Amino acid sequence: MAKCCQPMEGEACSLSPDKAEACPRCGKKGKPVATLTVKSLVRDHTQASASVPYSFCRTPGCDVVYFAGQAVFNKPDIKVRIGIKETADPIPLCYCFGYTREDIHRDTGAGKNTVIPEKIKAEVQGGFCACEVKNPSGTCCLGDITRAVQKSKKDVPQTVAAPTRNRATDQF
Repeated sequence: MAKCCQPMEGEACSLSPDKAEACPRCGKKGKPVATLTVKSLVRDHTQASASVPYSFCRTPGCDVVYFAGQAVFNKPDIKVRIGIKETADPIPLCYCFGYTREDIHRDTGAGKNTVIPEKIKAEVQGGFCACEVKNPSGTCCLGDITRAVQKSKKDVPQTVAAPTRNRATDQF
């Protein structure tokens, strides 16, 4: 598989943001998504026409995932949980390598740095991602991972380190 998280040299993105429609339920502008992504993730791929351009609804509270004209696929129509639309753990963030929001929280606990983004980057560089068929948005998860790391670090209460005792001088 091609490196789905990075365009190949000289390759232009075939999904133009200008072609995105408004979601029929929430009215927000969707994000263009490849038909391959839709056909890979809907429970009944025969219901997804290969001849229409689909959009992905990124609105968290909206049940619609994909739409194109009269065709609408809701959360129950999709094989995987849609991380951006979920509120209960495990909330998927990386569909290729199985990382969840809880993995990020666990790694960044007590203000620690996480190596999860580096692990994902290494796998991507090795050619092992398949975002176009595994991630409901059809795009790389690294942006979602980065946002989750930033949010998790912000949510962790910063503790002030207690002064340490200097035994040589018997002072704090």
